[in-house]
Amino acid sequence: MMLLTPLALIGLLALPAIWWLIKATPPPPRQRSFPSLMLLRRLQPRHQDTARSPLWLLLLRLAAVALLVLGLAQPVWLSRTSAGAVGLDDLLLVLDDGWSAVPHWPERLRAARALGDRTLQNGHRVVLLRSAQGADGAIPDAFSTSDGARFDSMIETLHPQPWPVDRRGLIAHLPAMNGHVAVLSDGVASANDPALRDALSKIGPVSDLRWPGCDVAALGASATPEGGLHARITALPCTERHFQVRARNEQGGTLGVYPIDLPSGRSQVEAAVPLPQILRNRTERLTLDLGDAPVPGPGAIRLLDEGDRRRPVGLLSVNGDDTPLVGASFFLARALGPLAELHRGSAAQLVASPLSVMIATDGTLTNEGVRRRVADWVRHGGELIRFAGPALAPNGDAPPDTAISDPLLPVPLMGGVRQLGGPMSWGTPQKLASFPDDSPFAGLDTPSEVTVSRQVLAKPSQDLNDHVWARLKDGTPLVTAAPLGQGEVVLFHVTSASDWSNLPLSGLFPDMLQRLIQRSAGLRTGAPPSVLAPEATLDADGLLGPPPSGARPLASADFPHTLPSAMHPPGLYGPRAQRRALNLGDALPALTPEPLLGAELSPDGARPERLLAPILLAAALLLLLIDLLFSLRLRGLLGRLAMIALLILPLGAHAQTDEPTAAPPPPPGVPGAALETRLAYVITGHDDVDTASREGLLGLSHYASDRSSAQLGQPDGVRPGQDDLAFYPLLYWPITEDVQPDAKRTAALNAFIAHGGMILFDTQGAGSDLDSEGARGAQEALRRATDGLSVPPLMKLDDHHVLAHSFYLLHDFPGRVQGQPVWVARSGDDSNDDVSPVIIGAGDWARAWATDSQGNNPYAVIPGGDEQRIQAYRFGVNVVLYALTGNYKADQMRVPALLKRLGQ
Repeated sequence: MMLLTPLALIGLLALPAIWWLIKATPPPPRQRSFPSLMLLRRLQPRHQDTARSPLWLLLLRLAAVALLVLGLAQPVWLSRTSAGAVGLDDLLLVLDDGWSAVPHWPERLRAARALGDRTLQNGHRVVLLRSAQGADGAIPDAFSTSDGARFDSMIETLHPQPWPVDRRGLIAHLPAMNGHVAVLSDGVASANDPALRDALSKIGPVSDLRWPGCDVAALGASATPEGGLHARITALPCTERHFQVRARNEQGGTLGVYPIDLPSGRSQVEAAVPLPQILRNRTERLTLDLGDAPVPGPGAIRLLDEGDRRRPVGLLSVNGDDTPLVGASFFLARALGPLAELHRGSAAQLVASPLSVMIATDGTLTNEGVRRRVADWVRHGGELIRFAGPALAPNGDAPPDTAISDPLLPVPLMGGVRQLGGPMSWGTPQKLASFPDDSPFAGLDTPSEVTVSRQVLAKPSQDLNDHVWARLKDGTPLVTAAPLGQGEVVLFHVTSASDWSNLPLSGLFPDMLQRLIQRSAGLRTGAPPSVLAPEATLDADGLLGPPPSGARPLASADFPHTLPSAMHPPGLYGPRAQRRALNLGDALPALTPEPLLGAELSPDGARPERLLAPILLAAALLLLLIDLLFSLRLRGLLGRLAMIALLILPLGAHAQTDEPTAAPPPPPGVPGAALETRLAYVITGHDDVDTASREGLLGLSHYASDRSSAQLGQPDGVRPGQDDLAFYPLLYWPITEDVQPDAKRTAALNAFIAHGGMILFDTQGAGSDLDSEGARGAQEALRRATDGLSVPPLMKLDDHHVLAHSFYLLHDFPGRVQGQPVWVARSGDDSNDDVSPVIIGAGDWARAWATDSQGNNPYAVIPGGDEQRIQAYRFGVNVVLYALTGNYKADQMRVPALLKRLGQ
């Protein structure tokens, strides 16, 4: 304990005087009726002492004065865990303010303020030094003050930085001083920790404050060889943690949630993120959640750039061209797999698809009708990449001045094929020359082992150089290009197989294709920039904003191995069509705990000291009040009952602060669905699916309750065959691929249907753009789920069915995806009053209805728009009212006929 006003203790010297004064002063006489005759009759003269105050009253008054004096001295209680030396000498505060300090930043500031205030109150100096580089790329200068107001103002301006700390720069900026050192560390080890420990120990005793590091984590991602997306979580070792990777669009909506568990003691884990292609191209960032809460800081955000998006690429194919090692499309398919979403088909099929690039191997554009379709597609903005071959140059014996001209060729070609090397040629295979500076391939290395033995030649012309993107060593063009309408045509003057050149066998081939695919975003400015300027950067809160003044451009080649810093903050670099993302999680090494830099100091020990003055003064006031009450009692001015009432009155007032009595719980054994109308969903065992079902039915219940007379409670998750289904009018069942037949479940569902229940089967978008390859698997899973179930003959739901106008008038029935058919029981079934007991579809309705704890819609709808989500809600309301009321609106179908009769 320490005293802020120690001179006030001089007041304790008055206690002896108060003792003597109280002892010397008798209490005032009490007034009584004087019975003179009785007194005279019993009068017996004797010696009597002067009356004095009782001992207990004397001690009470002395205690009240002592507490008053101690309270005026302003004593402060120090925590048991506080370092005794902190505050007794000048203090150096070393504050880690990098990205890993974000999770407990408010607590760090409170600890720094408490330690600094304690030092300043004792008349010493505080020096504050931060360990992360400032916006100018240098460690900020040390801040020194002996003024509490200046120190508090400085603390208010502090904020963490979105890059790691700089231990080496911190050592160079340590001030020359003696005193105590308090390090508020982020707990992440670095190579310069031993040197920092030695440097700090030369200043004085070192205390190291640490906070739990379980929420210090960073998220990285990379593309797999198959073209998928792989997430990597890097975190400080701790107990087992359950992370969730969320894919978010530009508006912040959730496109997908993928759980990843990090085992106890591990610092890294990798897992696939099976994001459907249509959603991957809409994803702007991946974010990391720990449990239900987002991990704070920029490390938990992984921005996606143009390289992470797989554009749809069409490959014109013919029979046999995918033969391993010799087929025209074999090497193309292998090179494009990680780069793009590959579509194979005829020209008619590809032109009708939303493609960015179309690739035509030799012999696929020989039909005139096909050529017209492709040319029209290119004129409207498409990019065509062609490969040469025998079909493009059929006249091997044609004279040199023969030219092949074609709108789908960037330059006119000379007839025949140029032979380089071989027994019938004087030449030798040619190597590649360096790419021109204005070529899209500029900056790519040209391997010396890549050679060309045959090629088609471009006809010489004055503007030929303007169309050449790649040449051989002898100057002949290898890749040419020219615009066509709003699109572009690119020609490789060799085949896409390895018979004319070994270019398709090299690593340069996919790099060249990637550059061409990136151009499909619409950029036509030639070569990609070798240096990318920062366009938007992340701050410590994970928000994108303008780059800081000290941010510098970054070379394209340095992106894979550059750790974000003040000079290169995490964020987006370069023009939009060629944007690159610099992320913390991609370049961070494995995180390890930092060894203690000094004596461990619990953050509890840095809490603000507890002021005891209010407590002591309140106690003194209470004792004086008690003294007053007893004085009044001794004088006869206060009755005994009144005194007791005044003493217990505060207790009675405190008793009135108890919380109000909660509403009585429902009777034991009675399920909540028996007391209110609730919807139910089948528990699948998949956390993400079950969460979406619960949030979806909750959002639908709120929507229906707000807009109809149906008042729905919280939805329940059930297991058919184990739980009683009799209380629920509607059961939502999301079908997963691992569902298996279950006789007990089927019997329970048959009984549920027989007693008027309704089941909504949802294959969750299978067969749509959300899951274009999952239709067959979903059909098999649906067949297993309904095996043995009493499903009546089905028909496709249309706008004439009662379900289409049970509340809203609907013409289509979208969910998270639209355009998927919905199936109901065929009309005319009198066994259930012509009410369909099942509804089957693939709309993924639960995710369209879902609302999270903040009232937001966590899942985006495909293709999007508020109107689609509203239509999904309306379809859900119709289903609920249909399940509750049946076909009571079926008579509305006869309204036109009735009105016609009335008119007659």
